[in-house]
Amino acid sequence: MELGENAKSFKLETAVCNHGFFMMAPNYWIPTTKTLMRVLRLSDSITCVTVSISHPSNQNFLQVEVIGMDKLSSQDEDAILSQVGRMLRISAQDERNIEEFHKVNPQAKKKGFGRLFRSPTLFEDVIKSILLCNCP
Repeated sequence: MELGENAKSFKLETAVCNHGFFMMAPNYWIPTTKTLMRVLRLSDSITCVTVSISHPSNQNFLQVEVIGMDKLSSQDEDAILSQVGRMLRISAQDERNIEEFHKVNPQAKKKGFGRLFRSPTLFEDVIKSILLCNCP
């Protein structure tokens, strides 16, 4: 998955680990390899696959690998990349928002802050938010 203009400010570890959601199932962070693994839905919205997401050092792309499948349809590939893009906030608009935030807060830029890791769907984000509200 090409990062395009997002490559300027994107670091997978910072994008994923800046909030506690990465520690909640079905997310699984592997700190030794700085890889995120989780289940994502294919284009039929029913079939799920395990996906591994990593960011090779100094590269302008994310490596997104579907575990246990050799070939994906273009629709399934688009569905997975769309979910990954939402989770990691990889879009031109997200990059503009981060640049504006960094102009206002230079310390955040130094630390690599600006992206808030989220779920692949709004529904999952809402459910996690509701359930976490009453956690001590």
